[in-house]
Amino acid sequence: METSSFPRFRFGVFDVDVRSGEIRKGGSKIKLQEKPFQLLLLLLEQPGEVVTREQLREALWPADTFVDFDHSLGTAVAKLRAALGDSAKSPRFVETVASRGYRFIGPVTTDASSEHVEAVPTVATLTPAGSTSPEAVTPSDPGPRPVAKTRRRAAVIAAVASVAVVAAIVFGFTRAGARGLFGGPRPSSIRSLAVLPLQNLSKDPSEEYFVDGMTEQLITTLAQLHGIEVISRTSAMQYRTSTKRVPEIGRELNADAVIEGSVVRSGNRVRITAQLIDARSDQHLWARSYDRDFGDVLALQNEIASAIAEEIRIRLSPEEKTRLAQARTVSAAAQEAYLRGRYHLNQGDEAAVRKSVDDFTAAIAADSQDARSYSGLSQAYIALTDFYERPTETMPRAKTAAEAAIRLDDTLADAHVSRGAVRFLYDWDWNGAESEFRRALSLNNASADAHVWYGVFLSQMGRLDEAFAEMDRAEALDPLSVPVRFNAGWVKYLARRNDEAIAEWRKALEIEPNLGVAHTSIWLAYARKDAAADPPPVDPEESSPLDLATRAGAYAIGGKRVEAQRVLARLKDLSTHRYVCPYEVATAHAALDQRDEAIEWLHRGLDARSICMPDLKVDPRFDSLRADPRFQELLRSVGFRDQ
Repeated sequence: METSSFPRFRFGVFDVDVRSGEIRKGGSKIKLQEKPFQLLLLLLEQPGEVVTREQLREALWPADTFVDFDHSLGTAVAKLRAALGDSAKSPRFVETVASRGYRFIGPVTTDASSEHVEAVPTVATLTPAGSTSPEAVTPSDPGPRPVAKTRRRAAVIAAVASVAVVAAIVFGFTRAGARGLFGGPRPSSIRSLAVLPLQNLSKDPSEEYFVDGMTEQLITTLAQLHGIEVISRTSAMQYRTSTKRVPEIGRELNADAVIEGSVVRSGNRVRITAQLIDARSDQHLWARSYDRDFGDVLALQNEIASAIAEEIRIRLSPEEKTRLAQARTVSAAAQEAYLRGRYHLNQGDEAAVRKSVDDFTAAIAADSQDARSYSGLSQAYIALTDFYERPTETMPRAKTAAEAAIRLDDTLADAHVSRGAVRFLYDWDWNGAESEFRRALSLNNASADAHVWYGVFLSQMGRLDEAFAEMDRAEALDPLSVPVRFNAGWVKYLARRNDEAIAEWRKALEIEPNLGVAHTSIWLAYARKDAAADPPPVDPEESSPLDLATRAGAYAIGGKRVEAQRVLARLKDLSTHRYVCPYEVATAHAALDQRDEAIEWLHRGLDARSICMPDLKVDPRFDSLRADPRFQELLRSVGFRDQ
């Protein structure tokens, strides 16, 4: 059997190995996906000559492959140039020939590697008659030499497909599906999906809020479909500027496939391009572009979700089909304000959350029938409780907004989560809260937020096995989320599983090393384990009330009463000019075995409707008070009637 060698192309500081499908720069491997690599091979076969768009379409995306060709080709060229450090305006390697195609303009040399396989035609072996073949290289050859120019373009086009065949033989994979290039099997079932941050093609940083909003909306729309697990926004957004290849991202997120894409807005028009990639093989499965008026982006998102569901063969229920087929038109002003609200809310700091309240309020003023804006407003008011807004001021507003959202659209999972949170933290209505959380999960079982809220609720009801299951589910859906990891640690702490709590908080710190409350919580858990541990390096003057209370308790448990009293004094002084959760002050007094003071501050928490009061049933910091009749009465006042 005749054999053929695999060539290596060299240009500048780059070395391209056809056999391994690798490109190296100065010996270091460069990450490059399949399509850009195949495009590079086509261009290297004909240095100095134009490879037309038609030839590229035929070679890379044959007639039986459904893609948006313009977008897919543009993406492949952009990724190739990025890998080479090349520029479209001042190209050193890949030149655009307007309206025709592309040309490789750098000097190219080639040599043949020593490895051989059964005769399968490659780019090198399909050199036309009369040109120098790589097989002509003998041991006496001085080394690389210029590549002979190809004149039979059809041979080059056929060669690209054959390179993929060689890859399949060597590495044990084939291209996609019954409609793929080679008739191989369709990729195995896709059960989990990650939507990576869409690219902002406008290059205007002020448009980031809009692009982020489009990404989040697509995640939300897909997550509502049963039959597919969608990685939550927080984890997906970690890859905004990542240079990792899709298979690596897929492994880190445990996603079978990813969606990449871009957004550009021009005036009142929006164009979104999206492509579906099998994360296990780095194989492009589908791509398409969509254009809509700005007010029709909800319909646009639904159309993308429907196309993706069809591509990965999700069986949509009649209800899901109906929901995707129907979408309100939202005024441009309302859409603009809503997306700004989501952007600010997701930033998470106090100033941004307050801005989001203004944004959602403006969106409602522009369109009072848009349920999403009411739901966002409800989430923003709940978030303000993290910054010590009085619950009596924020929680009723959150409840009113959530109920308005549900009246307008009962299928909004986030609105049910918000109403459940209010019933749980503020109304102390356990049955009502659980009903809302379960309703949210029935609408969107891929909502990490819903699983977290339900998990925390279950832990405070003492239903620990159920709570652990919900937190495990949340972590699977949002593995890189700091709030998910922190709350998972808190659930373990309330269950008196200190080692597991510490492990969760350490995972949170791996993502956000400066999360002060995680450092302090770990210290508290160590103190409860009677293990020596130094306090975290946090300045009490700059700490939050929660952090101060936790530090005071940890000092007390560790036998450092003087330090505990000093921090507690600082906490009480803070409470004279701003709201401080009375429950947290009570935990410090309990740690100091000051029972009367602890009971007094818990009564203040009862009067203030402290959102911490539902912790009372299981919080280990109050174990010393559980036999006290006054504590039992407090439990009944909060709603724990069976105590």
